[in-house]
Amino acid sequence: MRGVLFSVLLLFPAFSFSANTLSATESLTISSNKTISSPGNIFELGFFKPSSSSRWYLGIWYKAISKRTYVWVANRDHPLSTSTGTLKISDSNLVVVDGSDTAVWSTNLTGGGDVRSPVVAELLDNGNLVLRDSNNNDPDGVLWQSFDFPTDTLLPDMKLGWDLKTGFNRFLRSWKSPDDPSSGDYSFKLETRGFPEAFLWNKASQVYRSGPWNGIRFSGVPEMQPFDYIEF
Repeated sequence: MRGVLFSVLLLFPAFSFSANTLSATESLTISSNKTISSPGNIFELGFFKPSSSSRWYLGIWYKAISKRTYVWVANRDHPLSTSTGTLKISDSNLVVVDGSDTAVWSTNLTGGGDVRSPVVAELLDNGNLVLRDSNNNDPDGVLWQSFDFPTDTLLPDMKLGWDLKTGFNRFLRSWKSPDDPSSGDYSFKLETRGFPEAFLWNKASQVYRSGPWNGIRFSGVPEMQPFDYIEF
């Protein structure tokens, strides 16, 4: 079942900025073939096109792995149909626009939040893309983060389940196919109301459940080793 949740695509070479940030005066374009790398060169952000597709996506992948392994896709259900896409900051939001400057994806923050100065996008070494006030380096003070909107991959420091503050449910959803990152049929969700429990769904059909968390392991997975770094 692991193959359902994780997708591997072919390598598409690119040139990387030395910095891990994107300011309001900068942009990434498909035609420039440039990317942004995390400080330790662990992850890379840029545009990509699946090998058998003509559509373009903004994504994050492991930089040092020879087989391109994607961990996050921004516009998975709203691809660019041509190679004229741009990632930029507009009105304190990260946006992906097409050749006519029409937004196909946005962080969709309204009202400017608590922004007091220009915002900056930053790719971290844990694979998280964050949008923050350029004068605020507090990791708890981000305006938006990709970890709140996972695609098909669970990374360390990422959380699943309901965010009680925002009411948003964070879960994994498979790619439609190895060459199509749009939302597929399989989803992996964590139910946190009551005793936490993980479920794998094929559309509306439950295909797996972990059993409730008993404080040491999921009760339906007796072979699971105790994890002291799992928190609910």
